[in-house]
Amino acid sequence: MAVENEEFPVKVNEEIYGPIPVKRIISDVKNGELTVDARFWDGEDWVPVSLLLDENERKDEVDLWNDDNWTDGATEKISENGPPLPASSAWEDVERKGRWLMIYGDHLVVEGGGINREDLGLIMEGEPRSGGIPMKKLLNVTFRETNKGVSIIASSFHKMYEVYSLKCQVSKTDSEEILKELKDAEVRIISQ
Repeated sequence: MAVENEEFPVKVNEEIYGPIPVKRIISDVKNGELTVDARFWDGEDWVPVSLLLDENERKDEVDLWNDDNWTDGATEKISENGPPLPASSAWEDVERKGRWLMIYGDHLVVEGGGINREDLGLIMEGEPRSGGIPMKKLLNVTFRETNKGVSIIASSFHKMYEVYSLKCQVSKTDSEEILKELKDAEVRIISQ
């Protein structure tokens, strides 16, 4: 059943009316015949009728709960072609477009790039394919030169005795910057 065809009891002050069709409730609110203080019964609780209105029509209410001005669109800090987080440092994977190695706060993060065949294997084994590891919980970070750049593998504990790793491949120049930042953070580095 579509929401537009549903009917709900409506409560104004302590008086209960209805059930009234949703279309009429919305129409009455828009025309000023029903105040936004009215509530409808959703089966569990009395909910403000303003929730039935489109988000643009209840802008004042949305702004009340959006005191940090959160938006779903791209911002200056996060571009569509850049890293998925507003990280202090970020380097793009040279093998997988959209995958990034980042330092976000006190975490080393690998995010983005969609899913490939290797990721499916990790998922089936219950291993993470992306995510973040707090710098202080990194066991080590391995740097291994390849013909395309430098493969970076960050390892940490998962549960009590299991080790998991996040992998990314960056350019040689980027790997030198990452190495410097990790050494500054006193992370154990392994070069191969």
